Amino acid sequence: MTIDQKIEAAYQRINELQILIRYWKASQASSKHVALELMEGIVNEDYEKKVA
Repeated sequence: MTIDQKIEAAYQRINELQILIRYWKASQASSKHVALELMEGIVNEDYEKKVA
């Protein structure tokens, strides 16, 4: 595995962990509406990062 491949794998793992943390935060939300807003914000944030 090259250094570039290792870096790419690390970025992928970081993204997976961020998604897991967001899921945990959403599951602790006081209502389904709040959880949905958190998840929608996450999706929008991820999309904006990929577009940029």
